Amino acid sequence: MLLITRRTGEAIVINGTIEVKVLEVSGGRVKLGFEYPTGSSVYRQELFAKIQEENKAAALSSQQEKTADSAILGKVVQNLHSLGKGQVGPHTQTETTPEEDANNDTNNRNREPNHR
Repeated sequence: MLLITRRTGEAIVINGTIEVKVLEVSGGRVKLGFEYPTGSSVYRQELFAKIQEENKAAALSSQQEKTADSAILGKVVQNLHSLGKGQVGPHTQTETTPEEDANNDTNNRNREPNHR
């Protein structure tokens, strides 16, 4: 840690873009003023630590959701794969060739109506 002594009205410059100026010292308290580039963020240390914790928790939650989504997708793919191997699911239909469709139409037209 770098220690620098400054008096009221004196400042330090960080990275050539951030100026920290001592505005007032009284009763064990120091009032600082900051000039920094637009778009930069300045947080109190305790607030910054809380933001970091929340970001980590959100990232972990997002990762867990992705893992759950991957597991569900894996099961769907497995089911689709097993359906492709000839296992008939509850909502599947058998496909017919165009020739079979034509034969079925002809057979249906040639049937005698059933009068009872």
